[in-house]
Amino acid sequence: MSWSGPRLNHYRVRDALTSVGLFLALFAVVHFVAWTEQSRAVQDLRARITETVAALRTHLEAELNANVFLANGLAAHVIAVPDPEDQTIETALRTLYRLGNHIRNVGIAPGNRLTHVYPLEGNEAAIGLYYPDLPDQWPAVRRAMETQSPVLAGPVALQQGGSGLISRTPVVLDDDAYWGIVSLVLDAESLFKTVGLAPLRDGVRYALKGRDGKGEDGAMILGAPEVFDSDPVKVSVPVPGGQWVLAAVPVNGWTAGGSLVFRIYLIGLALGAGLAILTYLFLRKRVLLEVSEHRARAFLETTRDGVIVIGDDGIIREFNSGAGEMLGYSPPEVIGASVNRLMFPGTAETHDRYMGNAKIEAARTMGWRRDVIGRRKDGAAVPIEVMVSETEYGGERLHVGVLRDITDRKALEDQLRKQADTDGLTGLLNRRAFMSKVGTAFDLARRHDRPLALLLLDADHFKRVNDTHGHPAGDAVLVDLARIGTACLRSTDHLGRVGGEEFAILLPETDRDGAITFAERLLADIRAARVDIGGEAPLSYTVSIGIALISAETDSHETLVQRADQALYAAKSQGRDRWAMA
Repeated sequence: MSWSGPRLNHYRVRDALTSVGLFLALFAVVHFVAWTEQSRAVQDLRARITETVAALRTHLEAELNANVFLANGLAAHVIAVPDPEDQTIETALRTLYRLGNHIRNVGIAPGNRLTHVYPLEGNEAAIGLYYPDLPDQWPAVRRAMETQSPVLAGPVALQQGGSGLISRTPVVLDDDAYWGIVSLVLDAESLFKTVGLAPLRDGVRYALKGRDGKGEDGAMILGAPEVFDSDPVKVSVPVPGGQWVLAAVPVNGWTAGGSLVFRIYLIGLALGAGLAILTYLFLRKRVLLEVSEHRARAFLETTRDGVIVIGDDGIIREFNSGAGEMLGYSPPEVIGASVNRLMFPGTAETHDRYMGNAKIEAARTMGWRRDVIGRRKDGAAVPIEVMVSETEYGGERLHVGVLRDITDRKALEDQLRKQADTDGLTGLLNRRAFMSKVGTAFDLARRHDRPLALLLLDADHFKRVNDTHGHPAGDAVLVDLARIGTACLRSTDHLGRVGGEEFAILLPETDRDGAITFAERLLADIRAARVDIGGEAPLSYTVSIGIALISAETDSHETLVQRADQALYAAKSQGRDRWAMA
């Protein structure tokens, strides 16, 4: 056969067009793999920032709640003694000021008129102020009255300099009569510095908004507004009466893996150009196919991800070493077999339905990505991120799947979820997670008319332990208390750390006698405990326990908690190292 004249030109044009088509197909794969690599780098960066933001949220929430808990304690004291003497009020305010963190001043306003402020120096002009006459403060006070819950307002500029957050805690007596307001002014700069929150830190830009607890609709509190317009990592920070929104972005934006992506493009373009030139020079389809297969396989073997290529019939055409390491197969074991071999039955059925509608779904599934569970050769499950694209090759439509093992990412996500619900020192449920358990258990008990008990525990003279033996000894006491409490629980019970030295125990299906028996056993176990604090004699300690039971008059789980808190205060007032029933 003569290859001169028009026939030669025809084949040359055909082979040139074929070479160009293959080059474009390979470039599409290179582009897809490069985009995948860049997405992975950005995803890793986002995961690291997400972990940091979660830690900041936990620290910020803990710092705020620690002071709100103190205000709740003062409110409980007023409920117990509705007409305290001036000296008693001044002593209580001074004690709250000393125990709290970041407190600029604390005041109390019976009937919404401010009668006492500590420290008084510099705040004399505030005495006698009537909140309904103060348009900039009355809305927050009124909201606290209406919701009968603490409300956090601000930040606002303080006359003494700096900015402050104002916590309003309503005092509602046992007969539901409104008594007045406990007001805390917190130093915002001190709070944010303590938790390590700043507009720029360690290459990350932070921003906080939600002034007056209005969340996304609130004004900026810290940082630049444009952070919220840069696809940030965002978390909600619960605050009394509302929430803030914390956002974070890298200082250089979401760009990562640039040098590696460039190298992938460079290698891919070089391979594609070389393949096109070889195809055109050999002028034979057989050579073109052989070179194309060799180049494509070389590229697939150099990528760190797993790559699987199948046809419309679901049969595996290509299976690289990355996929082999991930799934435990060698390429010869699976090439020519159904891809369903790599899936569990439920996933395989879904895949078969997709393949049955492949022509209809083709346009929609280009660039399709999802997390699936793959089946290894040994039968073990492995979490995988799959990204799918389609291409035409040799007259056949192929489906290219890029696989990435996301075991570490899933573990990190589980860890972050656990950190959000767990107290860092004791490993118990934190306040937010425990209160969620209380709400769920309360609803079930009320719906099915079943008994429910809530115990609040507070380590007696805990400040004396810290002052005398140091904070490590105090931490050892808290850890030991958590250990003893956990040992007393049934599988249905819950134990949480809800304050500095304050713990709570939820006992479903427990009546009065059961709660008392549990409390007495717990008191006995703690009295017998000794805590090794290193270099000193073992330390003993006691706790006071407040018990509250669900009843027809308990209208909400918040009321149940409030009653347990009142009982705890009674136990302490009666001499500590005992229980009291609300």
